[in-house]
Amino acid sequence: MTSSLYNFTGCSSFTKKDLKALCYLNGSFFKIGVLLIILAFSSCKSKKAAEALAPIKPAPPWVNSRPNNGFKYVGIGMADKSKTTAYSVEAKKNALYDLSSEIKVDISVNSVLYTVQNENKVNENFNSLIKLTNNDNIEGYTLVDSYENDKQYWVYYQLDKDDYAKQKALKKQQTITKASNLIASSFIDEQNQDFSSCIKKRIQAFGVLTPYLSEEINFDASLTKGIKNVFDLTNSIQQQLQSIFVSVQKVMPQLKPYQQTYSPLIYNLELKNKAPLLNFPFIVSSEEEKIKVIEKTSTNNSGEIQVKINSVEPLNQTVAFALNPDISGLMGSDSLGRAGITVLKQFIQTPSLKVQANVSPVNIFVSSVEKNMGKPTGANIIESFLQQRFNGQEVIITTRADQADYIIEADADTKEDISSDVLENNYKIKLAALVINLNLKSKTTGETIYKTQIADVYGYANNIEKAGMNAYSSNKLKAKLGEAIFFLKRKVLVY
Repeated sequence: MTSSLYNFTGCSSFTKKDLKALCYLNGSFFKIGVLLIILAFSSCKSKKAAEALAPIKPAPPWVNSRPNNGFKYVGIGMADKSKTTAYSVEAKKNALYDLSSEIKVDISVNSVLYTVQNENKVNENFNSLIKLTNNDNIEGYTLVDSYENDKQYWVYYQLDKDDYAKQKALKKQQTITKASNLIASSFIDEQNQDFSSCIKKRIQAFGVLTPYLSEEINFDASLTKGIKNVFDLTNSIQQQLQSIFVSVQKVMPQLKPYQQTYSPLIYNLELKNKAPLLNFPFIVSSEEEKIKVIEKTSTNNSGEIQVKINSVEPLNQTVAFALNPDISGLMGSDSLGRAGITVLKQFIQTPSLKVQANVSPVNIFVSSVEKNMGKPTGANIIESFLQQRFNGQEVIITTRADQADYIIEADADTKEDISSDVLENNYKIKLAALVINLNLKSKTTGETIYKTQIADVYGYANNIEKAGMNAYSSNKLKAKLGEAIFFLKRKVLVY
């Protein structure tokens, strides 16, 4: 009975042990219990069989066939469950991207994009620069449905076309109003001769308009003082940049090669109305490879601009530097303005200003006083030696002290050495000692930059005057002067 009952139930979870427990029930109670259990497990078997035969939930029609709704934008996205745990987020992202692709931006014949394209002033990348960033701008969409199976997750969004058009028109008008207010405020700065603030606000106005450059944009000319559209705005920025001039230089700055430090080159910048250009940034570049500059600079409160030099190699010529208005630097961290800089540069040209400087060798004047036993030698041996060793591509010797950058002073004299008497008594020879004091001075400041003394140079002869002159022609003097020149050059030139 147990075996047959077990087979009858067909439920694997019902065991023989369970049937054995039923045998302890008596009479009708036993019959009712067996009947209930048989019915329960018969139901279990039926349920499992039904589940095995139940079909998988079919995909909704929108998964296989894209809905076509004349009043709604549609966005459908799918994510592969095996590739990401955040599949619902990924599906939504794909759906919104799909939704944005349905939103078409019509290009008006009066739009900025259309006009620029037809004037052939645009490169291949320009479209992508001003393309509507739909994913960031879409609002008001709703989730219609979602579907998933063991491998995929799908979502279906839609956006009312009428609502989107109204929302977009409202946003556009708010943006144009914001730009108009910035333009109006820029004219106040212009009246106050605040050039930098004026142009900055106009660049900000262009920046806020960049999402709408592929559409017609018109300002209230009464508010913006004649600036009617984006082209008028960019033209005003261009005209402002073209109004910058370099003041005439009375004295051209001078540069010397291989200096340890360089004083900045000073130039004055002004506007057409002769007002100084205050606190405006520039990018500096050298037109000569042998001159390295610091690229970023700015005018100060007086309109002066400093061109800072890093290094100069020998060049006996006039050189030029280019000063380019740095509109990116002008905007700084201002996100409102920087957003449109890349696009703005497609519409305007930043004029390059030229400034010049002379690069010439270091001029050295050698002043030598050479004596023998207190009397002038008239030979200028030391002076000639210094001139020969210094003269070269980076240094020239000048004959005029007023034209020099540095002055080398040599003061030389001989005297009878204390050992001369011993040598004379023993060998009939006189011994003369030569002492030279060398000073290096800056012609500009008169400061002594370096000084040294040369000693231990001797001359021998049968009389003291001749011994002194022999000291001037000794090989040891040349060696000692060579050492001194090495240190003198290190103060004048830094290689």
